[in-house]
Amino acid sequence: MNMIPRSILLILCLFSTFGWAAQTRLDMPGLIKMLLAQGYHDIREVELEGDRFEVSTLNAREQKVRLSVDAYTGEITQQKEAD
Repeated sequence: MNMIPRSILLILCLFSTFGWAAQTRLDMPGLIKMLLAQGYHDIREVELEGDRFEVSTLNAREQKVRLSVDAYTGEITQQKEAD
């Protein structure tokens, strides 16, 4: 009778561990490497604001842009021309 609760507890612990691992935030080198691979360069400023990075950089056409990047997935959620 004690086997069932322990088994369920073990399974719940494993799922919570996998969930936590999926929520790992990008580190700065990983973010920069990802942006460089997408054609951005001359990264001038990176700020972490909550669950997103705000990045000032140049795009492949040499235009100054401000990116908003999801800190967990690396998805660029917004791109605006910068002044």
